[in-house]
Amino acid sequence: MNQSAGTLQRFAYFLIITVITGYVLVIGKFIIVPIVFAALLSIMVQPISNFLERYIRWKVPAILLTFLAVLIPVSGIIMFFSYQLGDVIQNMPAITDNLKHTTDLVFAWLEDQFGITRAQSWDWLRSNFSKILDSPLQFFKGGLSSGTAFLLNFFMVLIFMFFFLLYRGAIKNFILLQFKPANRQQGREILYQIQYLVRHYLYGLLMVILILAILNSIGLLIIGVGYAVFWASLAAFLSIIPYIGTTLGGLLPFMYSFATATNWWQPLAVVALYFSVQQVEGNLITPYVVGSNVKINPFIAIISLLIGGVIWGLAGIVLGIPIAAIVKLIFDHVDALKPLGALMSRDLHEKEDIFLKEWDDERHRITGFFKDRQKSE
Repeated sequence: MNQSAGTLQRFAYFLIITVITGYVLVIGKFIIVPIVFAALLSIMVQPISNFLERYIRWKVPAILLTFLAVLIPVSGIIMFFSYQLGDVIQNMPAITDNLKHTTDLVFAWLEDQFGITRAQSWDWLRSNFSKILDSPLQFFKGGLSSGTAFLLNFFMVLIFMFFFLLYRGAIKNFILLQFKPANRQQGREILYQIQYLVRHYLYGLLMVILILAILNSIGLLIIGVGYAVFWASLAAFLSIIPYIGTTLGGLLPFMYSFATATNWWQPLAVVALYFSVQQVEGNLITPYVVGSNVKINPFIAIISLLIGGVIWGLAGIVLGIPIAAIVKLIFDHVDALKPLGALMSRDLHEKEDIFLKEWDDERHRITGFFKDRQKSE
């Protein structure tokens, strides 16, 4: 009786801590999100800093040179996008006029071919097409506030990255201090695996963006869409936002082509191009480049995206998958949570018998996580 009451009490404490943690994550996202981004990016650029520190005695100049080596190409990309975006905005009145003219031609064709009047066409467009596009666009606009806040705090992210790189040895030792001496080697292994996972996930993500930018650029150049490299690179970058980014990445060049194309087939070719590239990316590129490092199944990936979007908006959607992968890695090293780690694994359909065959033991049950181990022993 007392043991059951103690287990229930620990479970209640766990729920309370979980709710409080979730509340803190929501109200403190403008501080926590930059810290999380800085931690992940610090892990990504750490090899550059380690390389420079072999030849530079002091850490601070080595870290500053690391920032310089990373920011120079990033600044070049930002300048390119700004220049191209400026041209698009400058030509926006002409693009809008072309879009209106093209829309009038479509409505006239519908009226000639099917007898659908302009008023009926507008009614259909408002009641159907707007519904299709409204959901992702509104969600993107809602998350844009957190993205804008992140950009406004970009300087703070750099500061956090600097201190993460400067104090990485002390932070690592502090984390290892939380493990008992007998389990400290396991703690080192967990930290190493987390660094390996994050680093290779981000490298893989950059590789996917580069491949998509090249494929989209080639396709748009062949089709003859203006600012092909700009639209292709923008769509590739937006692909880091699952589902929504892919939709916007194809929607923007389609609308531009629809407004500026002289041939009816060009907008349709843009749709076909992005649909084809999306299929190649989803079935070949991402699974082989990124999927080998993030070993979570699609069900958990979708849940992590939804939870991340609810807690942190657009930034949470971007961070959802890597954080879920880190959580799974930690679960894999805790006896009571190993079944949960297996439940998150990518090859879950091949492990359905492992739960009863290998882990049918009290220490692997979730209820055992909340029991008083001293009394149970």
